[in-house]
Amino acid sequence: MCLHDLIADEFARTKSLSALIYLIERGREVQFSFRGKEYFISNDKSQKYVSLWEGQNEQSFDSVEALLEHAALANSALLSVWPEVQIGTVF
Repeated sequence: MCLHDLIADEFARTKSLSALIYLIERGREVQFSFRGKEYFISNDKSQKYVSLWEGQNEQSFDSVEALLEHAALANSALLSVWPEVQIGTVF
């Protein structure tokens, strides 16, 4: 198993923020849900470097770290609710 696969497996098991940063910076995309809504993190077609999408609503940031620090889900800071999200698919 290659390093990339090990990190992707770590993310799937633990929702590790460092693994998330690694995966997004290497072009992967993550779909997840929170309180019945679907979200998507991607740097494909983002206004800036990376975006958090809820439907057509985009929150765009200059780095994955900025997204994690400043994005909001249902009026809550992403970092504060990250333990509650349900990871769907890693593309």
